[in-house]
Amino acid sequence: MRLWGKVWIVGLFLLLGLTPAVLAAQKAFLWDGSHWSQVSFDGKAGYVFGMGNMADFEAAAGGGKSPCVSRAFADELKTKTVDQIIAAVDQFYKENPDKMQTTVIEVILRRCTTVCPPETKSGGKK
Repeated sequence: MRLWGKVWIVGLFLLLGLTPAVLAAQKAFLWDGSHWSQVSFDGKAGYVFGMGNMADFEAAAGGGKSPCVSRAFADELKTKTVDQIIAAVDQFYKENPDKMQTTVIEVILRRCTTVCPPETKSGGKK
């Protein structure tokens, strides 16, 4: 198994192992800044690894027609380290405390890929 495959599997186990039982009883939701700010670095890394693992699976299972998000994770984010992705998300929420409701996936796609253009200060696209 390739190194990245092992890394994604370990990340998925971290994500699953770090999720508190309380969250398991709640309805599913997308993480936003309030959730992101409450977890440790390991929890954040588990989230990023889990998203990457899902994207790799979806891209492999899609027969070459993977959705936009999966392509972004599988193609563009493989050039970045987990530390860089976490730092970009942390920086976004630090610079934009009024946008804590923005989902982590949106922040990653806008800050770390070319799939979704970043917002300007006025709220429009660059």
